[in-house]
Amino acid sequence: MTTRTALTDVELDRRVARGKRVFMYAAFAMLLFFLLSLLNFVLAGGRMGLRDTARWDETAAWPLIPLPAFLVIAAGLAAVIGVFLAVPYFRHDTADDLVLMGVVSIILFGFMSLFFAGVYTSTSGIPTDFDSYPEQGVGWHWIAAAIQIPAVIALTVRGISLYRAHKRRKQDSHLESA
Repeated sequence: MTTRTALTDVELDRRVARGKRVFMYAAFAMLLFFLLSLLNFVLAGGRMGLRDTARWDETAAWPLIPLPAFLVIAAGLAAVIGVFLAVPYFRHDTADDLVLMGVVSIILFGFMSLFFAGVYTSTSGIPTDFDSYPEQGVGWHWIAAAIQIPAVIALTVRGISLYRAHKRRKQDSHLESA
């Protein structure tokens, strides 16, 4: 391997690391939002959202500390930016990080955002047909899940292209050795 290639690989690794760093900061923010929801759950007597019933005596009404949708959306947007900073620079040897980012995007930023939208309802949110609180619609947190779609698509396309390139190289080296 030449020095120029080694420097290029180091620079590629730095760019991937920069994107992963932004992505992980956003993931940490989502973890903090989840912990905030657990705190609200405990203080509200085991109640998760306005539509839920208390399981024990409430210390405070749900939610003691509300989770504004713009915070979840901002974390989701930061995750997407992190993905797009890293995705062009992934190589086959860093593909495990690519898969990890895809799984975290779907689970943490996708499903958790939908969870937050369901429990932190909004009067201006998407209306639902629940009887107990008809004035409360689904919160706007779901937007963070929707903006993950381009990131997951980009990660999938890059992963497929890396797999195909690796398969071609493997096949070419097999043919040369035969």
